[in-house]
Amino acid sequence: MLFLFNDVVFDLGDPREFALEAGLENGFSEVKLLNMRIGQVIKLVREAMFEEHYLPRTNTEIAKFLSALIAWKTDEANALLAVSPKTAFDASGVQVRLASVSLVAMTQLADLQQAGRLSSHVANLSVWRHAPQRMQA
Repeated sequence: MLFLFNDVVFDLGDPREFALEAGLENGFSEVKLLNMRIGQVIKLVREAMFEEHYLPRTNTEIAKFLSALIAWKTDEANALLAVSPKTAFDASGVQVRLASVSLVAMTQLADLQQAGRLSSHVANLSVWRHAPQRMQA
């Protein structure tokens, strides 16, 4: 499965398997991962992005883990936009949006990334301008 996190495309394979494996490597128990709800995942995303504003580029392993959790727990989303404004005082100020993007669009974004031409502007034009607000967290 292809997953867009801000302006980085990850190939996760099976999101559930990826999340379980990566979660165990990062100190989560299998029971905790299985029982985790989407609200808890969003909280993890907010905390991670508050600490590391460019997480998808600077800590790809954690970004992939969070992407896999989002994909698994929503069973719908394959794109995540998480932005920590400079005015945010804590993790609750991190803005999060989710979207379900077509395979064609995701493949095109992955191809652009491989060619070194994927930017936040391109991701915004391709995904976030069209994503329904109902998927905002």
